[in-house]
Amino acid sequence: MTVSRQAIYDLMLDLVAVPSVSPSPAETELAELIYNKLAELPYFKQHKDDLVFIPIPEDQFGRKAVFAIVRAQPETKRTLILTGHFDVVDTSVAGALADVAFRPEEYTKKLAELELPREAREDLESGKFLFGRGVMDMKLGIAIEMALLTEYSQQPEKLPVNIAFLAVGDEENNSAGMRAAITYLTDMQSEGYDFLACINSEGVIPKFPGDTNRYIDIGTVGKIMPMFYCVGRESHVGQYYAGLNANLLASAVTMELEGSPEWAEEWKGEVYPPPASLKLKDLREIYSVTLPARAVVYFNHLTVTSTPAQILEKMKTIAYKAFTRTVDHMSQSAARFFERSNAPVPVPWEPKVVTIQQLHNEVASNFDGNLKEHLEAYINGLPDEADERNKSLLVLEELLRFYPDKNPMIVVGFLPPYYPHRTNKRESVREKGLLEAVNELIGQAKEEFNETLVISEHFASISDLSYVGFQGKREELVPLAHNTPGWGVIYDIDLDNLLKLDIPMVNLGPWGKDAHKFMERVELDYSLEVVPKLLKSLIEKLAKLE
Repeated sequence: MTVSRQAIYDLMLDLVAVPSVSPSPAETELAELIYNKLAELPYFKQHKDDLVFIPIPEDQFGRKAVFAIVRAQPETKRTLILTGHFDVVDTSVAGALADVAFRPEEYTKKLAELELPREAREDLESGKFLFGRGVMDMKLGIAIEMALLTEYSQQPEKLPVNIAFLAVGDEENNSAGMRAAITYLTDMQSEGYDFLACINSEGVIPKFPGDTNRYIDIGTVGKIMPMFYCVGRESHVGQYYAGLNANLLASAVTMELEGSPEWAEEWKGEVYPPPASLKLKDLREIYSVTLPARAVVYFNHLTVTSTPAQILEKMKTIAYKAFTRTVDHMSQSAARFFERSNAPVPVPWEPKVVTIQQLHNEVASNFDGNLKEHLEAYINGLPDEADERNKSLLVLEELLRFYPDKNPMIVVGFLPPYYPHRTNKRESVREKGLLEAVNELIGQAKEEFNETLVISEHFASISDLSYVGFQGKREELVPLAHNTPGWGVIYDIDLDNLLKLDIPMVNLGPWGKDAHKFMERVELDYSLEVVPKLLKSLIEKLAKLE
């Protein structure tokens, strides 16, 4: 029995109606809705242990993922995973229609009354698109997966492999849902389960204006947050050369790294965007005519090949260049000032760069007491609702309180979140098998539906598929933990279990436009008619992986 287009559409509307903005209690509400809908199926009434919640540890909203598995008959440990996220970004961009955005049919009608960009207006008037928060990113994908799971549950004896379904929250924030699922999946793996592949149904968007290709992603881009904490020397502005402005240090770092083409990573001829600063600020909270002594700048860096260990080494080089650039600037300024004032001003600063791990180790060696316990108590005293990045910076500031060297320096490390890249390297049997299945599907899409599917090496918008395994060695990953302030308390990834996973991945989802914008929309015919059939065919092909 095939689930109808109307049933998928209606389920999507039910999912969208819950305003599961991340992070919020509504994510818990939607997880329970998904669980309850699956619990109504005869299969899960008979196999109650095969439908469970995976709690996010110590979550302030009690959020949880939903895991379900339909077991093939006869029994097997070979398993395919269908996954996706049910959280969304907020709707503030929709202005007065912010609440209506969770009622897509009404929202689509209301948008007709507004001034829209030309392409959005044309799509609206075509009648082929539905607008609303989460319709494309990615509740239609979740609805399709749930519909397929429903279909498979009706005839498990026809399944060649188990079909698992993993719906998670917090993807739009810190991916706490998927990070919590890592341990659950590795526990299953230790019980003998063999995960052939993981299939996501995240909405796919055009790569450039006018692009009509339907992409199928065989990898997902990684994301890491290089952080440079700049320690200057305070001084009254009337004695400018007696100090070192931390803002100058941070600006020099920005000039060295912002948009650096040398950092832009490449895979199979595609070059990915270079680093971009997400925050640049001094760290004092009140006005003062004193030179700022502390400043921070951190960056978004997309990866497809580099590991945290490699990136940390490059960060140290950037920091040293930035410090040298700052000293050169100060020396030139002092020389010109001397020419005009005849007042010699020394510039005594020497470049110093330390990692957070080095800083921590030096403080620990001289700390009176247990530094780990002290920092944990300090973190526990911070407001729960505080941003994870700000918490991490406060931990670094606390470390610096006990650091004996008060000279200017740049401390390098990372801030959360971290997403490993997943790249189909065409090395393992299953990577090659997945690529072969995708190529077969591309031919099928053209022949049966006259649709042009195109392979995309990486899903470029960052996804939870990052956590189905780390492609590298332990020593390439653990510097992340050692150089992220508050690791294990503020933010954590189960690195040991992440290293145990190595699940090939693919993303095949609905087609739409303008994710995260007030014009978010999904093309209905392709997404409701073609995608479910292609996804089902892809599952059949991947079930044959060796």
